[in-house]
Amino acid sequence: MKFQIRRGSEKDAEGIVRLFSEGGNPHGWNMQKWQHYYQEYPEGETVFFVAESEHGIIGHYGLFPVTIGEYKVYMGAHAYVTESVRGLAVISRLMKSLDEFCIDNGIPFIVGFANQRFTTVKTTLFRWKTPFFASFVTTDDFDPEEFIDRPFSFNYSDNWLKWRFGEVDQPVISKYQNKESATPVFQLLYTESRVTAAEHGLSKFECWSPSGYQKGPDKETFSQPFSVKIYEKQWAGPDLLNPENWHIQMGDSDTFIFKAK
Repeated sequence: MKFQIRRGSEKDAEGIVRLFSEGGNPHGWNMQKWQHYYQEYPEGETVFFVAESEHGIIGHYGLFPVTIGEYKVYMGAHAYVTESVRGLAVISRLMKSLDEFCIDNGIPFIVGFANQRFTTVKTTLFRWKTPFFASFVTTDDFDPEEFIDRPFSFNYSDNWLKWRFGEVDQPVISKYQNKESATPVFQLLYTESRVTAAEHGLSKFECWSPSGYQKGPDKETFSQPFSVKIYEKQWAGPDLLNPENWHIQMGDSDTFIFKAK
């Protein structure tokens, strides 16, 4: 099958939404959601690559500008290839295009929160590294100030916080209802200061904490792979592959959708 890889534009939006809507549209994609991510993103211009054949758009990969520590980099997201042509051909060309973009633009590294399956593909075939897996830590007290000296954490503008979570005050605590349980779980998505469960009428909450970083996936419960690809050949900054240099929060990943308590 013949296809081309190119940088996407607004005219591709409908085709991308159709692609993402395969399999019953489990993530609720529509034009409004696409515009939210790819036109209204407040931290800079988003970049996305599409694979296109005679049948339309068959693959996609997006990059979102983020600031991690003192570094202006990108977060990869929304990697998808249509079910009928899955294999290495399309995803390999997409990954090559994003590599070329990052190298040409002097991007030192990029990060991503992929699922376990795609993380394995990225690390095995495309030279990504996974410094840790973030497990869910249940606690009644969390203070991000304990990790303020770590060189790598996401830094956001007020506009980004509003874009991501809406008009809500910190801390951002979201209610998650597991289909297998009648009891909701409360998840701390983002905070810049200490949070105690009691002050929010809770007995406990879940969060990502460095105390829950693991070298590999948890065999019994879900843990989120966090991956990095380094482009700067003579990287002289702090060790990107050392978990003790990182502090990430659940809200850094677009997996978690804010729902009021």
